[in-house]
Amino acid sequence: MDFVNSLIQYDYSTILFWWKIIASTVSVLFVVGIAYAVWRTQEVFAVLRGSHKIPVVVTGAEPSQKNIMMWKQMLSRASSDDENERKLAIISADSLIDKILELAGYHGENLGERLKKIEPSDLDSLNDVWEAHKIRNRIAHEPDLHLSRDEAINALSCYEKVLKELRYL
Repeated sequence: MDFVNSLIQYDYSTILFWWKIIASTVSVLFVVGIAYAVWRTQEVFAVLRGSHKIPVVVTGAEPSQKNIMMWKQMLSRASSDDENERKLAIISADSLIDKILELAGYHGENLGERLKKIEPSDLDSLNDVWEAHKIRNRIAHEPDLHLSRDEAINALSCYEKVLKELRYL
C-alpha cells in the first residue's frame, strides 16, 4: 500500500517535464527525416531530368519490310564505285540512328550527345556505333577524306549491329 501512495503523491510536473523532452526529441527526428526525404527525392528527380537511363529498344516484334528495303539501298550505296555514294550511305545510316535515339527519348543536339547519355549496359553495340559515328564525323569535317569501299562497308556493318539490336532490322 505504501508503494501505491508514493505513486499517487509523485510530482506530476516531473513526469510532464520528461514527456515534453521525449516528445520534442521525437518531433525533431521526424522533421529531420522529412527534410532528408525531400532532399533525396529532389536528387533523384534531378538525376532523372539530367540523364535518361531508358533501355534503347524500338517497339515492334518484327522489322518492317520498308526498313529492310531502305537498309539494302544503303548497303548497295556503300558498295558503290562512287566514293560520294559511299559517304552518303554512311551519313544516311548515322542520321537514321540519330532519329531512332531521338524518338527513344535521348536528348541532345546531335548523335554524339545522345550516345553519351546511353549506358553501355543499355546498348551492347554502343562501341560499334561510336566507331561508325567517328567515320561519319571524318566525312563531315575532312573534305579531302578518301573513303574506301571496305571502310564504308565496315562502318555500315557497325550501324547494322546497332539497328538489329534496336530491332529496326
